[in-house]
Amino acid sequence: MESSCSYCRPICCIVFCLVIGGCRSAAPIYVWTPPKLAPAVGSKVAIAPIRGNSEIAQPLHDAMLRNQPRDSGRSVLAIDAQQLPSGETIRLVSAVEGDTSDIALMTLARRNDIDFVLVGEVLESSDRRHRASNPLPAMPEKLDLSVENTATDSSADKRGLIRVSWSLMDVRRGIPLSGLPVVTPGNPSQPDDEAIALAASSAWELVVPHVFRDHAELTAPRLVFGSGDIRKGNAAAAAGDWNTAEQIWRAILQRHPRNHAAKHNLAVAAVARQDYSAARRFIAEALAARSTQLYRSTAVWIEQSQRDYHTAFGLPDPPEGWAATSR
Repeated sequence: MESSCSYCRPICCIVFCLVIGGCRSAAPIYVWTPPKLAPAVGSKVAIAPIRGNSEIAQPLHDAMLRNQPRDSGRSVLAIDAQQLPSGETIRLVSAVEGDTSDIALMTLARRNDIDFVLVGEVLESSDRRHRASNPLPAMPEKLDLSVENTATDSSADKRGLIRVSWSLMDVRRGIPLSGLPVVTPGNPSQPDDEAIALAASSAWELVVPHVFRDHAELTAPRLVFGSGDIRKGNAAAAAGDWNTAEQIWRAILQRHPRNHAAKHNLAVAAVARQDYSAARRFIAEALAARSTQLYRSTAVWIEQSQRDYHTAFGLPDPPEGWAATSR
């Protein structure tokens, strides 16, 4: 009886995979995501003096100016707030609404045609003032921490984390916007150049579009035409070689034009190169052939990725509009 059951299990697994349209595999994919606070692309952003730990504050202030985004579609003009022409010295302040020093800073920025002021404060490990339920921006993959446990988990302190609370001030409208803490790995007592640079690039993600590492689900069918090659394409995608994966899946479609699994995976590959029109076309064809839960989920994921891309770069809605998601 035992041997019979052992024999039946792999058969049942294969049949199950075929019934639902194929087993699944995952591959890393990089997609654009909007700024976490407010879009400041093409704007003048003044970096105010950073408060707190002097071992981090001044080096981070300099790194924010040195590492300002300059690539097309993400560039900003970062300006040292301390260098703005003024008859008075800027005091180190936190961006708290109603603080007279904040008002003076806003007035100075407005006088110098600044769009936003970015204010930072280095937080000590015991600082509880910035606890929140929001997920932290720009967290490294292996540090799965929320704001809540970052503020209270002593084990996180042992690993070494640099915590900086950032607030954005909208000079044009004369209002302080919401802020977020940014937590990156590094020794807060003796941060090296790499840790400071990471803290700066993570802070810039608050106001410019940035690339986010996601995982895409691919279908991996068995015992159907081209299934072996589809899995070869999946392996290439899992290794980050989306170009090779796409070539393999396209070759399958030339031999087997009705292969819905290849169409599904080509839809995901199109997202990897930010061709959302092709992605939506491929997933629509895959759904027309086989409406599986995976294909439906992928359709929603594709459209949400496209929404994020349009929002990140201030693009209008696509001519075909939105079908799978709603605002």
